[in-house]
Amino acid sequence: MNATIATRRLVLLAGLVLSGLGLAGCETTYSADIRNQTPQPLFAEIISFDQWGNAYPMASTRLGPGDRAGLGPVRIKKERLVTLQLDTVPNPQRPARVDMRPGVTTVEVTQQGAQTSGPLQVRELQ
Repeated sequence: MNATIATRRLVLLAGLVLSGLGLAGCETTYSADIRNQTPQPLFAEIISFDQWGNAYPMASTRLGPGDRAGLGPVRIKKERLVTLQLDTVPNPQRPARVDMRPGVTTVEVTQQGAQTSGPLQVRELQ
């Protein structure tokens, strides 16, 4: 009888520990290392999207021409889509977006053409 009670307690304790570990893993961190190679200020923002497509701005910064800056880290639920949005003024297209993975996303941002109003090009670095 005591062995059965001890076994049940052990199973219950193991279940509580495992469920606690699962709760601790519900969020992860995201950050960005951004290199602005455009001739104008760059606006960067980490955005989280829920399952209904609602956008939640999590962090933002402004980089001058030639600047390099970090953005984050921010803690976001694992099941959410997370993007890095990059824009300049004037930008003839929509803001550039890069899907982020947990950890650090490193990007270099340039502009097409010799003018300051060319479309943005984003290259993800390893």
